[in-house]
Amino acid sequence: MTPRIPTRIDDRERSRSAVRTRLEETTTRLERTESQLRDVTDRLDRTESQLQLLERTVHAVARQSDLSIGGPCDRCERSCLLITDGMMHCPACGYQRSI
Repeated sequence: MTPRIPTRIDDRERSRSAVRTRLEETTTRLERTESQLRDVTDRLDRTESQLQLLERTVHAVARQSDLSIGGPCDRCERSCLLITDGMMHCPACGYQRSI
């Protein structure tokens, strides 16, 4: 039989205290991360709503101006093409071609 080595009470308490401290730190970090995620989700929701509002507005302005809005410009990809009188035009780079 192997003799048992007695453990000191202080070592056990110190070990429990270290585990408790790490658990509290992890819980705090998790709560902070959840809060940041909620903030980012709220910002994303607001941004998506604003984007839909702007898209509807731009399409209405285009319709009243006898324009159509095409896909993104193949050259610069910084703007959508505007289509009028059989021509496609990019307002960002000036690219133009007939339909």
